[in-house]
Amino acid sequence: MSMQPILAEEIRDFDTSLDRLWARRDLVVVAAGALICFRSIYHRAMQIGACGRFRYAAVRAEDYVLGTAEETIRDAVRDAARLLGVRVVVIYLSCLDILTRLGFADIECTLSAETGCIVRCFFRGPLAKADSIRHETAEELLAALPPEEGTVTASAPLPPPMSDTAGVSDFLREEGAAHVLVTPSGCRNALARMDLMPERSDVYALIPQAEDYIFGMEETAATEIGALTAEGTYRTVHLLSSPVPAFMAMEAAPVLQAAEEQGCRACASPTDGFHDAVCGVAAELLRLVQEAANGWWAAWQTVLILGYSPLLFGDMAQLDAPTAFLTAYGCDVCTAGRDALTERPSLVWLVSAAGVSAAEWLHREYDVPVVRSLPLGTAGQTAWRAEIASVLGLPIEGASVEQTAGDPRSDKILVIADPIAAAAIDRLLRAHGFRNIRCAAYAWDEETAALYRQAAETDVLVFRTAAELQPAWDAADAVVADPALPPAMGEKRIVPLPSGLLSGRDAAGEGSGVLGTDFAAALDAFLKC
Repeated sequence: MSMQPILAEEIRDFDTSLDRLWARRDLVVVAAGALICFRSIYHRAMQIGACGRFRYAAVRAEDYVLGTAEETIRDAVRDAARLLGVRVVVIYLSCLDILTRLGFADIECTLSAETGCIVRCFFRGPLAKADSIRHETAEELLAALPPEEGTVTASAPLPPPMSDTAGVSDFLREEGAAHVLVTPSGCRNALARMDLMPERSDVYALIPQAEDYIFGMEETAATEIGALTAEGTYRTVHLLSSPVPAFMAMEAAPVLQAAEEQGCRACASPTDGFHDAVCGVAAELLRLVQEAANGWWAAWQTVLILGYSPLLFGDMAQLDAPTAFLTAYGCDVCTAGRDALTERPSLVWLVSAAGVSAAEWLHREYDVPVVRSLPLGTAGQTAWRAEIASVLGLPIEGASVEQTAGDPRSDKILVIADPIAAAAIDRLLRAHGFRNIRCAAYAWDEETAALYRQAAETDVLVFRTAAELQPAWDAADAVVADPALPPAMGEKRIVPLPSGLLSGRDAAGEGSGVLGTDFAAALDAFLKC
């Protein structure tokens, strides 16, 4: 099988195994595995209104290596069994669960006895098909259950964010580059259905053969990469890993060599499908900047934008006005991930937490100053321009006047966003008389939590679970956030700021982002009432 491009697709056919399982209203599906595994399942649950009957067991890469994955899954099943109205819990197994041969029969038997629910394992995906044992279909599993009784009543789980693999493929946009995802076929779904912008045709799935899971996938990968690069369409190849090749410690060297033999530059991005997009893009950005630094020549005035990608920041048009301001002063503006990093920057403009590791490295190694404010609203724009001008030693147009606040307003506002965006929103709200503002950011794992803390200049509540956010959510009169959060947190007055990190490509189109026209209109409506 040769490599296939992954293309954005809309799913309208509701006849998958999942749909058949969710048709039973007293049944909860617990998906186990890496972050990339649950992303498309969650999207599906949302489409058919089954979010309350979906839970996930986030297993870390090291849990599979150390053999502690099973306990994480058992805990998630116990939690799901406590939901109101549950009679059946189906564990929707991932490729790694099948590959590492968890004690499936024992899980079913002991947890059924312990929870009083019927607990069943459902084998799905390419590794289930490649397995030597025949596994029952969704219809067979359902046919063996007693009749349905009652309905599960539960809120949705927090949305699983976009994975590092999807995030890095969205971030890398240079001309003449192919992005090759090494994956069992299932991982492509999260990209095709949610996290791949419709205009992309340079992202490919390299799908291993059944025997590669036993003997290693380097040979197949090298052959397919060699064939792709021999066509002469691409000058660069980025290899993106997913949970199975990462777990199997696939060696990138022979695969990259196959591309290099065809005259292509080739590199392996630090992704594994277990981490989120912020963490993945941060690692990739640091790698790019460190690699580029070896060949830099000193430039007069280059501004390097770090942390931009459509899914993490929104529509590129948001950067038009700030870029025009910088170029009017004679600066070259360069966006990491899109443009060649040939010159040492005289200034870094950090637009999201995904750029913080690279920004701090440049500051530490080359003393490059970092601006981390966003020109949101009149006051934000004035402050941003003044900060840029002072760092670059440029004359400032007009005096920097901080907008005077209107009458003090007592509403409690919770802002949930990337910390750099949150700080800009906080500043704008204060300029309009709001005083009681709390900022928060949703981190999938500890690495992302650390990036958020580094990026934040003020106090930010970094939460990883709904329970950690709940008190701040309940206390707020209004919340600036992605509309994907209320199903998990409860109804609330929302000022919508959708982000690709949670809502996928639907949140990254025209007018999107914190500096975009959609959010400007939402803020305007909120401030007028």
